[in-house]
Amino acid sequence: MGMSQHFDHPNPVREMEFSYHDKAMENKQMIICGVCKTILRKVITFIGKTASKEEINQKLDRICQKIRISGCQSFLQKYKNKVVNSLLSGDKAGTICIKLKLCKKMDMQTIQ
Repeated sequence: MGMSQHFDHPNPVREMEFSYHDKAMENKQMIICGVCKTILRKVITFIGKTASKEEINQKLDRICQKIRISGCQSFLQKYKNKVVNSLLSGDKAGTICIKLKLCKKMDMQTIQ
């Protein structure tokens, strides 16, 4: 048994490690996308379709206490201005999450 037999293995450990890492990153992306869509669906329901920019800002300041979703505060701190503008444009939750680069278009079929 020489060292060369170890390296000639059809599935070296490194390839499997990368495969697991890629899968973990893919799962993380789907979770982030799902959280984004869940928060924004609740936000849209809470705010309504005819709210002004001022009303949206006021309601966004209170929404996280109301919906109690983990990560809501940090999500809104980071993306509030973009969310407000997208809501004023009438965008849906999935579209906003794509604009924020938290979802990919292909995620939309997987995460309903």
